[in-house]
Amino acid sequence: MSRRGTRALVFDDPDWPIHPDANSMPAVLLAEGRQFEALLRPRVAVVGTRNPSPHGAADAREIGRLLADAGAVVVSGLAYGIDGAAHEGTIDAGGLTIGVAGTGLDLPYPSGHVGLWARVREHGLIVGENPFGTAPSRAIFPVRNRIIAGMASAVVIVEAAVKGGAMHTARAAANLGKHLYAVPGSRRNPMAEGCNRLIADGAIPLLDPLDLALAVSRADAAVARPYDPPVARTGATPIPISAPARSVLRALAGEPATLDQVAGRTQLAVAAIAGAARELERIGRLRRSGGRLWPM
Repeated sequence: MSRRGTRALVFDDPDWPIHPDANSMPAVLLAEGRQFEALLRPRVAVVGTRNPSPHGAADAREIGRLLADAGAVVVSGLAYGIDGAAHEGTIDAGGLTIGVAGTGLDLPYPSGHVGLWARVREHGLIVGENPFGTAPSRAIFPVRNRIIAGMASAVVIVEAAVKGGAMHTARAAANLGKHLYAVPGSRRNPMAEGCNRLIADGAIPLLDPLDLALAVSRADAAVARPYDPPVARTGATPIPISAPARSVLRALAGEPATLDQVAGRTQLAVAAIAGAARELERIGRLRRSGGRLWPM
């Protein structure tokens, strides 16, 4: 621990990040990173599926950015998909983030996120309850998720299937009496089914990420306040787009569709739609994924 600069947090430390009344929580957390201030600031968990839609990933990045702008620390699980997007959005906005590891802190997982682990250490902390050398296993991650919920005063589920780690975190948050938010999605998107069910069961629907600016004064209290976007972001000049590109965006109406579906709605040739899609991709208004066009 001395060699790695690891700190042991115990339940009676003044900056212990989990509410003392929470059941089934570890008595010790290991923490590594450059920003221990993250333990003293408002914390919001942002989690979701490892296989998000482009819309889901964009939402997670935006939520991370907005929370950073609001002064909150984003807590997530360092996984592919929504977790990684939330961490990256927060860091890119200059905010602090905490990654909760399911492995030992000396074994970054997943292997493709070694770089993300390094960024989180630089711009926050990585914490976990497992000793060094603990390898990933299927049983570890649901247990890890209770720490994510326990560290935050509010939990946001961006995209989630009915079964999966994000739903474990949502249940843990509900059991702890945390504020639980879910981003609603199309019934045609299986990765939105979990969120929609959470909303039906009483979770707060997060209709617009701009509404999410949470200031947490204590570990067990979250107070919402309106988000005031920075002036620098309000004066951007719209980028002009061609008439076919405008037609494609109108045909998509905020939802993904195939080239053939767009052709049927616009009466444009497939080649013209493909050209419009490339134009929109270049300016960040559209992504192509899974054989579909996703408006951004």
